[in-house]
Amino acid sequence: MAHISVKKYQQTTVSAAKEANPYQLVAMLFQKLLGNIASAKGAIQQKDHAKKGDLLSKAITIIGVLQGSLDFEQGGEISRNLSDLYIFCSDKLVEANTNNDEALLDEIIQILLPIKAGWDGIPKEDQDKVSFEAV
Repeated sequence: MAHISVKKYQQTTVSAAKEANPYQLVAMLFQKLLGNIASAKGAIQQKDHAKKGDLLSKAITIIGVLQGSLDFEQGGEISRNLSDLYIFCSDKLVEANTNNDEALLDEIIQILLPIKAGWDGIPKEDQDKVSFEAV
């Protein structure tokens, strides 16, 4: 029964992503990114190293997608700063994975939360101006 629920959730998530606008896609990526990091923390506590590695690998991939979607021409310094933060977070996720470092995962979450909050704070009338191209 649980397997059916997971499969239904995955189908719903894929369907929602297909119908999402660029603003919503990025919001979904941030949510998944933070969820993966939090889940990896739980996997460390449970000593499930395979699951931890998988979750952090997915988190690093999401960061790569977010970084690859930055528009340096329009975003200028903000895009460069975000890119630097994404690189830093990716490097630290690798380190946290290697060392099973929950505290480092907490630090990464604290870096990403204000970025997500800034994204979530984009006024409704400006959300349709957002572009997103995953590279």
